[in-house]
Amino acid sequence: MKKIVLIFTFFITSLLYSNELQTVYSYQNALYKAKQENKLVMVMMSYHGCPVCDYMKDIVFERPNVLEYLNQHFLVVIKDIEKDYYPQRFSAIDSPTFFFIDPMTLHDLIPKKVGGFRPEQFLSILHEATGEAEQNSAISPQDNNGTIAPCPHNAPCHEKKKVHL
Repeated sequence: MKKIVLIFTFFITSLLYSNELQTVYSYQNALYKAKQENKLVMVMMSYHGCPVCDYMKDIVFERPNVLEYLNQHFLVVIKDIEKDYYPQRFSAIDSPTFFFIDPMTLHDLIPKKVGGFRPEQFLSILHEATGEAEQNSAISPQDNNGTIAPCPHNAPCHEKKKVHL
């Protein structure tokens, strides 16, 4: 009986863990782990009170197909422009700004992406960064600007502002 409870607990824990975005706090640790796990690194520059950033974290990253693809192919680093330390190359004026890095070469895989994106468009961007062809995609990831205008850092968005699609 104890074995069944233990197995059931492990199964539930693994399901819960697999349903959340796996992030790494340190960029350097993300590079190290990405090399070990044969993954890429995505850096999201944001700040507290940015409704577009909250939309990306709470809506887009939570979509099962986006979440699964991110966790399978990327180590994600989310940095606060105002509070965290980060490499100068990730300086961003607008938020959110996304960088996609090859941990072996430290080069950008694609140009940085700025603003918020609908889940399907963001998934298309992730496919572009990995170099994998996306099945049944009519969405072009080529546009560098998001479908939701970014929050300019020098004029922070108000927390009450809502993001509508």
